[in-house]
Amino acid sequence: MTSDPECLILNISKKCSEIVTNYLNIKHTTDIINDTKLKIKQTLEIFETQILTKWSPFCDHETEKSFLSISYNGGKDSQVLLILYLASIYNKYSHNLKNAKFKKIPAVYLKTYVNFSEVLKFIETSSLEYQQDLYVTKTSNMETALREYLATLKLEHQEETGILLGTRASDAVHYKMTTIQPTDKNYPKFIRLQPILEWKLTNIWSFLIFSDEPHCELYDHGYTSLGKPSETVANPWLIDTEDNPICQNSKVFEIEFAHCKYNKQIYSKCDNGYLPGWYLLDDHKERDGRTYKK
Repeated sequence: MTSDPECLILNISKKCSEIVTNYLNIKHTTDIINDTKLKIKQTLEIFETQILTKWSPFCDHETEKSFLSISYNGGKDSQVLLILYLASIYNKYSHNLKNAKFKKIPAVYLKTYVNFSEVLKFIETSSLEYQQDLYVTKTSNMETALREYLATLKLEHQEETGILLGTRASDAVHYKMTTIQPTDKNYPKFIRLQPILEWKLTNIWSFLIFSDEPHCELYDHGYTSLGKPSETVANPWLIDTEDNPICQNSKVFEIEFAHCKYNKQIYSKCDNGYLPGWYLLDDHKERDGRTYKK
C-alpha cells in the first residue's frame, strides 16, 4: 500500500471493504455465518440508504449534510461497527478519498472512568490503524462528556449531529431502541445512530474472528463485556473445567478460523483458567462478568 498521508483513509477503508466482501463470499457456511451475512447486508443498507445520505464524516460548509462521528471504546461491538462503517465509506467515497481533506474520520472516546490498560492500549493503536481523528473526553460523567465533545465541534445545528454507537439490543433490554433516534432525558441533543442494533453475540464473534484484525486482548482471557475495571472480571461461565459444557463450542467458528493468518494462535485457549471470550454464545450471559450482576 502507498504511504502517502492523504491515501491512508483510502487504504484502510478499502481493506475493511475487502474484509466485508470476503465474508459475504464464504462458500462453506454455517447457520451463524448465514445469519451474519444477512446482518452485514442489512447494516450496509442502513449506511447506504439512511445514514450516509444525511450525515457525512467529511462535511464542511459547502455541503448540506450533517456532521457524522463515531463513538469508539475499543470493544468488540465498537470495532465491528467501525469496520462496517469504513467499508461503507469506501463504497460511497472511494473516488474522493485521495482528496487532502479526506484524511481521518471524526471519533470520540467517552472516557468516563480509568479503564483497563489493555483497553487503553488497544484504543490507541487501533485508532491510528483505522484512521480516526479521536477526541478523548476529560470528564467522568457521561452526560457532561457528551456535552464536552459536542462543544468542541462548534456546530451551528448540534442537535442534527449523528453519532454512531455500537449498541446491540441485548445491551439495554428495558429500553426501546431504534436504529435512528434522538437522545432524550437530560442528555445533550444529537441523533443516536445504531446500525448493529439487531446483531447477536454470535454474529459479532463470527465476523471479528474472520476479519483477522487485532482486537482487545482481554477477550482472549475470558472477558466478554468490558466495563469499569472495578466492576468487570472474566465471565464466570467461561471457567476452564472439564465438565463445563461451553467447552463444546471450540469448533463453532472453525470456518472463520480457517481464514485467519495472523490471529490463529491468539484464539487458542488462554492460560488464566478461563476459555477465550468467543466460546460464549449466549447473549443473556454476555454481561455476567460484570461483578455487580450476581
